[in-house]
Amino acid sequence: MRMTKVAVVPALLSVGLVAGCQSGTSAGSSASAGASGSAATTTTGSAMATPSSSAANAAANCPTSNTRSFAKTRFATDVGLAVGTFHHWIWKPYKAGTFKHGAHGRIKAVIKGVAAAALDLKLMDNAKKNVQANPTLCKTLYTPIDSAAKALDGLKKDITSGSLTSLTSTESALSGILKSGNQHGLNIKELTDQSLASQG
Repeated sequence: MRMTKVAVVPALLSVGLVAGCQSGTSAGSSASAGASGSAATTTTGSAMATPSSSAANAAANCPTSNTRSFAKTRFATDVGLAVGTFHHWIWKPYKAGTFKHGAHGRIKAVIKGVAAAALDLKLMDNAKKNVQANPTLCKTLYTPIDSAAKALDGLKKDITSGSLTSLTSTESALSGILKSGNQHGLNIKELTDQSLASQG
């Protein structure tokens, strides 16, 4: 089994893609800090809030002007990469039954799935910051992007343990963000299976 290639490919992809998504963050960093502070205010104490009240709180703390350069473009990139890698390395193996104990190729699939889950969580965190930096994105997409980030948080553990019941809701959340973003004219491009397959 060529374990070195299996482990390295998703890891290298994650380093390269995340670095690309984070490029240019130094510009307007002081403004970003203000946006992050608003996000913290929104999140604090929200555990007991209803979805509607959470959305209302998020909208109330949205900026009135852009606080990060190219927030929409960076958001579209983050989401496109997250949905593409999730579908290729997590959703398709799950649907094929490859994550099940005893399945042929399970170890290889789990290694790639865990690496993809870590990457996707980072991408969703990046996307959330870009949403919070743009008035339009913040008001329309904060709640679904926050839900998707929470869904991805425990995905590595679920894949490793074989407890995969959360994958359906996670796939639905990610696909919903992709669809909603495109409905708002963001032209999000999901990374295709063909381009991902060339990465191993």
